[in-house]
Amino acid sequence: MEIAKSYITDEKGSIKSVVIDFEVFKTIEEALLDQGLGEAMKEVKDDPEISSEEMKRILSE
Repeated sequence: MEIAKSYITDEKGSIKSVVIDFEVFKTIEEALLDQGLGEAMKEVKDDPEISSEEMKRILSE
């Protein structure tokens, strides 16, 4: 994917920030969140299941 971008530099010309289109940012963010969710799901795939009532009790503690 080609990403149009602009660079923000300091007075020495060192890149300090990158500006990208908001829709491109949202696409990248969604892909990263999906990847993280997938990894989290793999981590717990062998954990025993608990009921929603048990989870509510745990979260309310």
